[in-house]
Amino acid sequence: MKSKIATMIAGTLLVFSNANVLLPAFASDSFSLNQLLLSVQESSQSKKLNKEISNTLRSSQTNPEQVQCIGTKSSSLDSSVLDAKLGPFDCRFPNNVTLKIHVKNFVILPSGRATPLENAKNFNSMPKPISLSYKITSWSWNNTP
Repeated sequence: MKSKIATMIAGTLLVFSNANVLLPAFASDSFSLNQLLLSVQESSQSKKLNKEISNTLRSSQTNPEQVQCIGTKSSSLDSSVLDAKLGPFDCRFPNNVTLKIHVKNFVILPSGRATPLENAKNFNSMPKPISLSYKITSWSWNNTP
Protein backbone atom coordinates (compact mmCIF):
# COMPACT_ATOMS: atom_id res chain seq x y z
CA MET A 1 0.00 0.00 0.00
CA LYS A 2 1.47 3.35 -1.04
CA SER A 3 0.99 5.51 1.98
CA LYS A 4 2.50 8.32 3.95
CA ILE A 5 -0.49 8.66 6.17
CA ALA A 6 0.34 9.99 9.57
CA THR A 7 -1.43 8.41 12.49
CA MET A 8 -3.82 10.81 14.09
CA ILE A 9 -2.53 11.81 17.49
CA ALA A 10 -4.12 14.73 19.30
CA GLY A 11 -3.34 17.81 17.24
CA THR A 12 -1.81 16.00 14.23
CA LEU A 13 -3.55 16.18 10.86
CA LEU A 14 -4.00 13.16 8.64
CA VAL A 15 -1.80 13.53 5.57
CA PHE A 16 -2.62 11.85 2.27
CA SER A 17 0.25 10.98 -0.04
CA ASN A 18 -1.81 10.41 -3.20
CA ALA A 19 -5.03 8.99 -4.58
CA ASN A 20 -3.54 5.48 -4.83
CA VAL A 21 -4.09 4.80 -1.14
CA LEU A 22 -6.84 2.19 -1.24
CA LEU A 23 -8.44 -0.43 0.90
CA PRO A 24 -10.37 -3.45 -0.28
CA ALA A 25 -14.12 -3.08 -0.15
CA PHE A 26 -15.28 -2.86 3.44
CA ALA A 27 -16.70 -6.13 4.73
CA SER A 28 -18.90 -5.06 7.64
CA ASP A 29 -21.77 -2.62 7.98
CA SER A 30 -19.71 -0.14 9.94
CA PHE A 31 -16.07 0.82 9.72
CA SER A 32 -13.80 3.38 11.29
CA LEU A 33 -13.39 6.93 10.09
CA ASN A 34 -9.72 6.14 9.62
CA GLN A 35 -10.58 3.32 7.16
CA LEU A 36 -12.77 5.68 5.17
CA LEU A 37 -10.16 8.43 5.08
CA LEU A 38 -7.55 5.99 3.78
CA SER A 39 -9.63 5.62 0.60
CA VAL A 40 -10.32 9.31 0.01
CA GLN A 41 -8.63 10.91 -2.99
CA GLU A 42 -6.49 13.92 -2.19
CA SER A 43 -8.14 17.22 -3.12
CA SER A 44 -8.68 20.70 -1.72
CA GLN A 45 -12.01 19.44 -0.33
CA SER A 46 -10.38 16.50 1.47
CA LYS A 47 -7.77 18.82 2.99
CA LYS A 48 -10.47 21.18 4.30
CA LEU A 49 -12.46 18.30 5.74
CA ASN A 50 -9.34 16.80 7.35
CA LYS A 51 -8.74 20.06 9.20
CA GLU A 52 -12.31 20.11 10.49
CA ILE A 53 -12.11 16.44 11.51
CA SER A 54 -8.77 17.00 13.25
CA ASN A 55 -10.23 19.90 15.25
CA THR A 56 -13.29 17.88 16.22
CA LEU A 57 -11.20 14.86 17.24
CA ARG A 58 -8.82 17.02 19.23
CA SER A 59 -11.61 18.83 21.09
CA SER A 60 -13.38 15.55 21.93
CA GLN A 61 -10.08 13.76 22.72
CA THR A 62 -11.07 10.98 20.33
CA ASN A 63 -9.01 8.74 18.05
CA PRO A 64 -10.26 8.33 14.43
CA GLU A 65 -10.46 4.56 15.02
CA GLN A 66 -13.17 5.23 17.63
CA VAL A 67 -15.44 7.06 15.18
CA GLN A 68 -17.69 4.63 13.31
CA CYS A 69 -19.04 5.30 9.81
CA ILE A 70 -21.79 3.70 7.77
CA GLY A 71 -21.98 3.75 3.99
CA THR A 72 -24.80 3.14 1.55
CA LYS A 73 -25.49 -0.19 -0.11
CA SER A 74 -26.90 -0.11 -3.62
CA SER A 75 -29.17 -2.84 -4.93
CA SER A 76 -29.04 -1.43 -8.47
CA LEU A 77 -25.47 -2.56 -9.03
CA ASP A 78 -23.81 -5.82 -9.96
CA SER A 79 -23.48 -8.38 -7.14
CA SER A 80 -19.73 -7.71 -6.85
CA VAL A 81 -20.56 -4.17 -5.67
CA LEU A 82 -23.45 -5.03 -3.35
CA ASP A 83 -21.28 -5.55 -0.28
CA ALA A 84 -19.11 -2.51 -0.99
CA LYS A 85 -19.70 0.64 1.00
CA LEU A 86 -20.70 3.50 -1.22
CA GLY A 87 -21.08 7.14 -0.31
CA PRO A 88 -22.60 9.14 1.14
CA PHE A 89 -21.25 8.20 4.56
CA ASP A 90 -22.52 8.99 8.05
CA CYS A 91 -19.88 9.09 10.80
CA ARG A 92 -20.78 9.35 14.51
CA PHE A 93 -18.50 11.35 16.76
CA PRO A 94 -18.75 11.67 20.55
CA ASN A 95 -21.26 14.14 22.03
CA ASN A 96 -23.92 13.18 19.44
CA VAL A 97 -22.15 14.85 16.53
CA THR A 98 -22.69 13.29 13.10
CA LEU A 99 -20.68 14.02 9.97
CA LYS A 100 -22.34 13.30 6.61
CA ILE A 101 -19.75 13.03 3.83
CA HIS A 102 -20.98 13.20 0.23
CA VAL A 103 -18.60 11.62 -2.28
CA LYS A 104 -18.26 10.53 -5.86
CA ASN A 105 -17.59 6.78 -5.83
CA PHE A 106 -14.78 5.32 -7.93
CA VAL A 107 -13.80 1.73 -8.74
CA ILE A 108 -10.10 0.96 -8.96
CA LEU A 109 -9.42 -1.17 -12.03
CA PRO A 110 -6.74 -3.89 -12.05
CA SER A 111 -4.52 -1.44 -13.96
CA GLY A 112 -4.68 0.91 -10.95
CA ARG A 113 -6.74 3.49 -12.82
CA ALA A 114 -9.80 4.89 -11.05
CA THR A 115 -13.04 5.14 -12.98
CA PRO A 116 -16.39 6.49 -11.77
CA LEU A 117 -18.61 3.72 -10.43
CA GLU A 118 -21.36 4.51 -12.92
CA ASN A 119 -18.90 3.81 -15.77
CA ALA A 120 -17.55 0.62 -14.21
CA LYS A 121 -20.95 -1.05 -13.90
CA ASN A 122 -21.02 -1.27 -17.71
CA PHE A 123 -17.81 -3.34 -17.83
CA ASN A 124 -18.15 -6.99 -18.80
CA SER A 125 -16.04 -8.22 -15.92
CA MET A 126 -15.80 -6.27 -12.73
CA PRO A 127 -12.64 -6.87 -10.67
CA LYS A 128 -13.30 -8.91 -7.52
CA PRO A 129 -12.96 -8.00 -4.77
CA ILE A 130 -13.68 -4.43 -5.69
CA SER A 131 -11.43 -1.66 -4.43
CA LEU A 132 -13.11 1.68 -4.07
CA SER A 133 -11.87 5.23 -3.84
CA TYR A 134 -13.86 8.34 -2.98
CA LYS A 135 -13.70 11.97 -4.03
CA ILE A 136 -15.27 14.27 -1.45
CA THR A 137 -17.87 16.61 -2.93
CA SER A 138 -19.40 18.09 0.25
CA TRP A 139 -20.09 17.42 3.91
CA SER A 140 -22.21 18.62 6.79
CA TRP A 141 -22.02 18.43 10.58
CA ASN A 142 -25.14 17.83 12.66
CA ASN A 143 -25.96 17.43 16.32
CA THR A 144 -28.17 14.40 16.86
CA PRO A 145 -30.38 13.83 19.91
